[in-house]
Amino acid sequence: MLHISKLITFFVQGLVIGAGPCLLICAPILLPFIAGTKRTWQEGFKAALVFGLARLAVYTLLGGAVGYIGYYLFEIFHSRIWGTMLWGGAGIFIIGLGILVILGREAGNPFCRSLQKQKIGSNTQSLILLGIIIGLSPCLPLVGVLTEIMFLSEKFYQGFLYGFAFGVGTVISPLLLLGALAPLIPAKLLRFEKTFNFICGALLIAVGVYMLYCAKWI
Repeated sequence: MLHISKLITFFVQGLVIGAGPCLLICAPILLPFIAGTKRTWQEGFKAALVFGLARLAVYTLLGGAVGYIGYYLFEIFHSRIWGTMLWGGAGIFIIGLGILVILGREAGNPFCRSLQKQKIGSNTQSLILLGIIIGLSPCLPLVGVLTEIMFLSEKFYQGFLYGFAFGVGTVISPLLLLGALAPLIPAKLLRFEKTFNFICGALLIAVGVYMLYCAKWI
């Protein structure tokens, strides 16, 4: 059975992560390209949208992959004592990631720093490729969300839906607006980094606590 509340949870996490950690990682990579190659707000908006949709596809496929694994874990372990230990351990892991995000440990991602130094082509294919690369890049919030999907997927298809819901949330982010207004980037938006990191981390911790409750650890 598909739980609508879980879809909403992943969508909200996508919104928060897209407006916080993802924005801080993607903006320095994407916006200089838009500002240098696009002349109108429509072109800038389209470029940011193409980039976001490429990431959405990646998150959907990643969600499906880990959800498929989670489905078999659920079938094999959920009704056994090992299942309780496995689900409880995953809850603790997600809580730990949430704490790291709140502490701002994600800001120094060396992979994304290296991407900022690379030149991006001026066509749609380059934007799609960049979206795929960013979608696959290591990121603490993403690891937490994929772990959630793995352990909350009771059916093999649910991972795709949860990954899609999360991806839609990341697409609907300030990056679309910043892409449209790239020549006039309001730097003050980045001042909310700590706030979004806190909300993102708090959501991960809440899901981790929920998993501990389901595993009857609390």
